[in-house]
Amino acid sequence: MGALVKFLLFAFVGYWIFKGVFRYFFGNMIKQAQQQQQQFRQQQSQASSQKTRPAGSNVDVEMNAQRKKPRKSSENYKGGEYVDYEEVK
Repeated sequence: MGALVKFLLFAFVGYWIFKGVFRYFFGNMIKQAQQQQQQFRQQQSQASSQKTRPAGSNVDVEMNAQRKKPRKSSENYKGGEYVDYEEVK
C-alpha cells in the first residue's frame, strides 16, 4: 500500500512541476498567438462588414455572411413519394 501512495505522490508532484515549466516557457508564445488571432478576426470582420462599390458603377454590393434557411417542421411536411415494399427471401 505504501508503494501506491508513493507513486501517486510522485505523479502529482511531477505533474505540478511539468505544468509550471510548460507555462513558464510556452505561456508567452500562446498569448501572442491568441492576440494575433484576435487581430486577424477583427480585420476580417471589418473588411466583410464594409460595403463595396465596383468602379464606375451605381450598384452597392453587400456581403451577408449568414443566410437563414427555412426550417423543416412537421407542419410543412407534405410526405414523400410512395415506394413499394418487396420482401426479401
